[in-house]
Amino acid sequence: MKDDLKGIYAIWITIFVTMLGIGLISPLLAIFAKSYGLTNFQIGLIFGSFSLVRTIFQLPAGKLSDIYGKKIFLVCGTFLYGITTFLYGFASGFASIFIVRTLTGVFSAFVNPVAGSYIVSASPKSKIGEYMGLFNSAISLGFGIGPLLGGLLSDMYGIMVPFYVCGALGIIASIIAYFKVEEISKQNLQKTKLTGKNLFSLEFLKHRNFSAAFMINIAITISRGAILAYLAIYAYDYNVSALGIGLMLAAMNMVLALTQKKFGELYDKSGKFIIVPGIIIGNLGMYVLSFSKSFHEMFISLIIASIGASMTGPAINAVAIKDIPETRKGEAMGLYTISINVGIFLGAVILGYISDIVGISAMYRIGAIFSFLISYIAYIAIKK
Repeated sequence: MKDDLKGIYAIWITIFVTMLGIGLISPLLAIFAKSYGLTNFQIGLIFGSFSLVRTIFQLPAGKLSDIYGKKIFLVCGTFLYGITTFLYGFASGFASIFIVRTLTGVFSAFVNPVAGSYIVSASPKSKIGEYMGLFNSAISLGFGIGPLLGGLLSDMYGIMVPFYVCGALGIIASIIAYFKVEEISKQNLQKTKLTGKNLFSLEFLKHRNFSAAFMINIAITISRGAILAYLAIYAYDYNVSALGIGLMLAAMNMVLALTQKKFGELYDKSGKFIIVPGIIIGNLGMYVLSFSKSFHEMFISLIIASIGASMTGPAINAVAIKDIPETRKGEAMGLYTISINVGIFLGAVILGYISDIVGISAMYRIGAIFSFLISYIAYIAIKK
């Protein structure tokens, strides 16, 4: 058990450093793209390309990590993500930014789902919610501190500096994974013949709870995708600085980081009933954001949205994965995290197109209502 905990905390540090780097550029990518005169729809395509290629590569990455081990994917994924992030320094328009964003998406597909399946495999079944909350806290904490630091670096040294620091942190995360992450015993890894069918299997969607959690996660991340893609542009229109945008995203993710483990424990004790209040609160936050016209109003609305997301995240993760056989958890996690990519893609691209027609404020209202309806319908399908 102690060895498992060491592995879990090594994964936590690796993911935290990776997400710290990703968070550095999150408040700046839209502004960087907008400086080349791109439309909201084009910016949505740039954000969405990241999610689209993750969707394609996560399934085989999850399956292969079950067979050949998770460490190699974590080491190579973080390293190559770091290297390709440096290429933003050579990007100067829609096509080049799109290509770099796509490449970083490919290599990021080797990291989070594999790390998530490592956590599930190393966790006692009775504490999956708690440890998934701990894992999610690494994502949220890194992605929370990152925007604040990125906004500060941008205001002080220019918009490109956070991109270079992000690349360096990816390489540092790779070094940490190489030296600190212990491979899960190969005897627990399923040896099977590789075919296109089992590398890209959608079989887990036949599981009622898995597919219900999958749909809820899509709906929730539609909201998140729209917030992440367009918050910087929306806030800039109300004279909020890059540092202010970073501070809002930092606070949003710090709430997630500090509360998800506790909400995961609450799910372990009380079951799925925590999910509905989280859905309501999360979408209420996005709806309130649509009426926000100052830093303080936006800040409060994002905190509300974060509390809701924190309530639902660990619970639906556990609902999706807990009954999957041990030897297939990486494969299942690879498929499950596709729901995040689909949601972010729809939030960034479809809602981005809508925002070009009705404006970002009205788009946030439309996204909140749609997300709530889909989430609640999917929740009804979850079995006890």
